[in-house]
This record gives sequence, C-alpha cells and structure tokens, in this order.
Amino acid sequence: MRRLLPVTDMTAHETASGDREWSLDELADAYAYPELPAGKNAWLRANMVSSLDGAGQHEGRSQPLSSDADMRIFGTLRGLADVVVVGAETVRLEGYRPARAREAFAARRAAAGQGPAPAIAVVSASLGLDFSLPLFTEPLVPTLLLTGAAAPVE
Repeated sequence: MRRLLPVTDMTAHETASGDREWSLDELADAYAYPELPAGKNAWLRANMVSSLDGAGQHEGRSQPLSSDADMRIFGTLRGLADVVVVGAETVRLEGYRPARAREAFAARRAAAGQGPAPAIAVVSASLGLDFSLPLFTEPLVPTLLLTGAAAPVE
C-alpha cells in the first residue's frame, strides 16, 4: 500500500516506491477522525469501489472488485465508524450481516465513547427486505432502517 498524501519520510519498512504493509494501528491512525471544532459533533466518511464500467458488483458481490489493501482500509473504516450505511440492494444480493466487534479496535472505540461495533443503517424506499436475516435478528447493535414517506406503514 502506498500513501500519496500527505507526503512523509519513508520508514524502514518502506521500499523506494513507498509500498509496504501497514499495520491496523497505522491505518487507524491515518483514518482517525480529525479534531472537531467547538460545537461540531459529526463527520461523514465515504468509501466505495467500482469497476471501469461503473458497476458496483461482480456476479452479485462487491468484494471481488477490491484488492487486499482495499479490504484492509474498508475494515479499518468500519472498525472506526459509528454507523455503516448500506443500500437495500446490497443487503439483498450479499446477505449482508451485522457488524461485529473487532478486538483490534476495541480500545479506540471505548476511548471514543463508542459501542463495541458500528450500527448498520439500511437505506430502502420499499422496505422489501428479508427481516429474518441475521442483520435484523442477530445484530450486536440494533440495525437502523432509513426510508421515506412512501414506504409501507406495516
């Protein structure tokens, strides 16, 4: 993995090209939330992968579009987040599961006043979801549903 910005001096683990394996602690430090100005209390962070043709999935899954480095960053961002927002189609296609507590981030989460894992927030216009999935029946933190006024009341 290579960090492009900000430019830093190479460490003993880096090659001349800047490529090296980052520890989870280094990634968590690199992606830590910046200090908030007085009176401010939220940050929004986005992360996505896409193929050259703009597809967000390959054979119904997004993971094949990601490299090992992508997955480490994705896992770090999830490990630091309060809430992970996911679309209903991703839940349906991928059998999305609840977030789990990760020991590697437990101390950071506790120091930040966070629970053991992020909540998953599902965005759905129709609420056409399988509510028997573990995402809804077995979450460590309750799953949130985000929808509009046109969604079925029941």
